[in-house]
Amino acid sequence: MSRVTILLAAYKGKEYVGAMIDSILAQDCDEWELVLSDDGGFTEDLLAEYAEKYPDRIIHHRSGLRFGSAQKHFLHLMKEFRNAEYLMFCDQDDVWHPDKVRKTLAAMQKAERDARAESREENAPPVLVHTDLRVVDGELRPIDESFMHYSRLDGTRLALNELLIQNVVTGCTLMINRPLTVLALEGADEEKMLMHDWWIALCAAAFGKGVFLPEATIDYRQHGGNVVGAKSPLNPAYLKSRLAGGAIKKSLNDTSAQAEAFLRVYGDRLNAAQKEAVGAYAKLPAMKKLARLRTYSRYGFWKKDPGRRAAQMIWG
Repeated sequence: MSRVTILLAAYKGKEYVGAMIDSILAQDCDEWELVLSDDGGFTEDLLAEYAEKYPDRIIHHRSGLRFGSAQKHFLHLMKEFRNAEYLMFCDQDDVWHPDKVRKTLAAMQKAERDARAESREENAPPVLVHTDLRVVDGELRPIDESFMHYSRLDGTRLALNELLIQNVVTGCTLMINRPLTVLALEGADEEKMLMHDWWIALCAAAFGKGVFLPEATIDYRQHGGNVVGAKSPLNPAYLKSRLAGGAIKKSLNDTSAQAEAFLRVYGDRLNAAQKEAVGAYAKLPAMKKLARLRTYSRYGFWKKDPGRRAAQMIWG
């Protein structure tokens, strides 16, 4: 049995998904299996061809369901393959570097060993590993060698208070172990979950360990069809979109609702300090401006980039 199960959720992806699958087939280790799943039947025939050609490597998961979002699709796949030792997540339009699985698995195994040593427990706690990405255009031409640099993020900001306000974990770089899969799935039906990778990161922060591998393991393709994509806070168009129409206030409301949902699912298992912090974040939208600023400072609910932090102070 393969140690790593890679979940690929496709939707109208024929233009790029072949290159994505080929890059997984070119991995320099063999401790993996690939699950191909299509939302809506748009790439069903292409996925079937790959599964037929590589039956020892590829599973074609035909759910017969229509998910409507990458988040719901991935959560479904997590449920179906919850017994995998390790799960990785794969977007349809990127290209994995040949050493991605090997390096991420090595970082995961070290993180589990370290966590067991720290806790003196035989079994590893919930653990995630995420990595940097190389930002490229639709033709794989480099835009920035580091997604973290391009987006002005810090992949090491994996503490619970930091993740409540800003996610730094990109799903297509993730590897999670079985304890984290099981834990995260307890919140799978929460409508206030913003993205599956964000929820997973919160679970790891509260109950386990998160590790950042500071090197790019993916060419992160940017094109017109990206659902999320890389956003530079220095881009004038991006800044305008964030400042217009109450986007910053909406972000506060949405992240606070997610915190409230997290508290609802896991509150009885959070320690006192964690419960207090998550509860405080959930209440932010109901506070007056000065009270919000005091709460930001008290619990360290600050975004990393100075520009985002200034916007948070003024409009958030």
